[in-house]
Amino acid sequence: MRSGERARREQGFIYIALLIGLSIIGIGLGATSEVWTQTRQRQKEEELLFVGNQFRLAISRYYIQSPPAARRFPMTLDELVNDERAPDKPAHHLRKLYADPMTGNTAWGEVRLDNGQLVGVYSLSTDTPFKVYGFALRDKDFVDKEHYADWIFRSPLPAANPLLAAGAGYTGPGGAPGANPGASPGGSPGTTPGRTPAPQTGPGFPRQAPGFGQPAPLKR
Repeated sequence: MRSGERARREQGFIYIALLIGLSIIGIGLGATSEVWTQTRQRQKEEELLFVGNQFRLAISRYYIQSPPAARRFPMTLDELVNDERAPDKPAHHLRKLYADPMTGNTAWGEVRLDNGQLVGVYSLSTDTPFKVYGFALRDKDFVDKEHYADWIFRSPLPAANPLLAAGAGYTGPGGAPGANPGASPGGSPGTTPGRTPAPQTGPGFPRQAPGFGQPAPLKR
């Protein structure tokens, strides 16, 4: 009996030790998985900053390379990839239509002037960023934003920021203060028809600026 009881006790101790070992392994795997997830999201954030600024630069180049008498921003993202305004010499302001790293597809939020011209893009993701500081100067307005959709990659050109240009005393063609050669007066960003708008904040886009038709910012 005593030898049988001893064997049962030893088996019980082994069983408990196995449970403790499995628990430790599970905790370790969970921590490793969390670290990997955070690392991957931070990588996606860096990809979003790169891709978003590629769009920002391409939109500006499209405008600058327009005929001086008819300067405008693109009407679609596809025009950034294939600018056929000069059939004999098509331009490619973007190498390709990049996907949004946060959502994995090529659908982007679009910032437009009142006349429909495209002046910026933003992610449709409402996830909360890990990165809230330490941005490059061109992305300084992304500090402390609550959602990736708040990272708006808008062309810095005065024509893409009519209210800011007017406030800074920008003089457009004809000498009219605040004249905007790429948009109607009081140009406002928005979205393509049928697309659900995302929060409109970011570079060159003050919150609740008059005339911008800006929806209320997202909250946690």
